[in-house]
Amino acid sequence: MPNIVRLRYLYESARLGTMHAAGDSLDVATSSVSRQIAQLEQELGLPLVEKGRRGVKLTEAGEAACAHYKEKLSQEEAFLSHIEAMKKARSGKIALAVGEAFVTQRFSNMLSDFMSEYPDMEIHVSVSNTARVSTQILDDEAHLGLIFDIPREPNISARMTVSQPLKLVVGRDHPLSSAASVDLVAISAENLALPDDSYRMRQIIRAAEQEAHTYLDPSLTINSLTFLRDFVLSGRGVSILPELAVQDGLGDGSLRAVSISNELLNGTKTSLITRSGRQLPIGAYLLISSLEAYLRQSPDETADH
Repeated sequence: MPNIVRLRYLYESARLGTMHAAGDSLDVATSSVSRQIAQLEQELGLPLVEKGRRGVKLTEAGEAACAHYKEKLSQEEAFLSHIEAMKKARSGKIALAVGEAFVTQRFSNMLSDFMSEYPDMEIHVSVSNTARVSTQILDDEAHLGLIFDIPREPNISARMTVSQPLKLVVGRDHPLSSAASVDLVAISAENLALPDDSYRMRQIIRAAEQEAHTYLDPSLTINSLTFLRDFVLSGRGVSILPELAVQDGLGDGSLRAVSISNELLNGTKTSLITRSGRQLPIGAYLLISSLEAYLRQSPDETADH
């Protein structure tokens, strides 16, 4: 088996981009990092780093070695978590990455309930866009992820996927609030605010526009779903969002979500994701149960929470 210390030196060099940076991070001399990687190459009989580059660029064998090292770390993390759980049940650390659309009062309530049930569990939550959440899962920076999408990477698995259509979100007094359905032509006549292209939902909206040959001209484009919710609540206009992003407003009746007659917008989904093959700590499996219940539950079922 390859030496774990040498694997760590290779992994840190690749992660940080140079052997010098890896040496600083590991508090060892750059020459020591270089020597350990060279010995690992001798041990494996293959070059692990491309020669003649200023930074560290892994060969195919180097990529495989780093993947092996990451898997060893995951196995060790799961083992230690299991040991700790046996010594002291209901404890551990969980890293959860979520898309901004999930940051609602209902989501906070779910986390609060979980933390009350498992007071010794330490949870780290990061909020980002779908692409970043997926990267965090792939890089083992997070155990679990919630995205407004389905996995598009072969190394990411969906533990659960639920339908989450994009809908026209309006204030309760808006003329369209009682409509059974609207189309993109009707929406194009409204004062519209939309998320920018960093959001997966905006990319889907653009695809729907092209397919329907109807192009929307938003008066406001912004990288904040909170601002979009406030824009609609203020009565200044409408937006296109999934219900999960406006659950609080739907629950108290201040907002309405109107179906849009478009196949692409009706086919969107939300997924609970993990890295394929990763051994999760016990706490993560406990949180999965709470997240699955949260995803299954509709907003009106929690309006009185």
